[in-house]
Amino acid sequence: MSSLVAYRLANGSPVTTESARAIWTAVAREVLEETSSSASITHSELARQVQQRSGVYTRTPVSDWLPAILVDLGDAGLVSRVRADAAPAAARGKGASTARRTRAEPATRKRQEAPPPAICPTCFMQLPASGRCDTCA
Repeated sequence: MSSLVAYRLANGSPVTTESARAIWTAVAREVLEETSSSASITHSELARQVQQRSGVYTRTPVSDWLPAILVDLGDAGLVSRVRADAAPAAARGKGASTARRTRAEPATRKRQEAPPPAICPTCFMQLPASGRCDTCA
């Protein structure tokens, strides 16, 4: 976590790695305590709430800093309320509904067709690779 670059959203001032980690751990504890024991929260939602409530943000991927925060909590009961994010639709396979497709994504892709074969103008037979008609030449 030494490459973590944290900052305060209000004024952009930098926050040390140790301070950010302590702040995020305290806020994560609050968020998870508010989550009922029968419910769960995704990694990305927990990270979003932790940064939003604390006002301390980072552009570092969640997977690089959140696991350390969960370890710092030291409470297996709270950590068990965190679940993995759902896989993106593309990773789920081709069974994804067409209703979820965006306009930019075509429903089917056309296969590139080869150019039509060369035809002899005299006998109308397909020319071999040499380009000279075997029948007329």
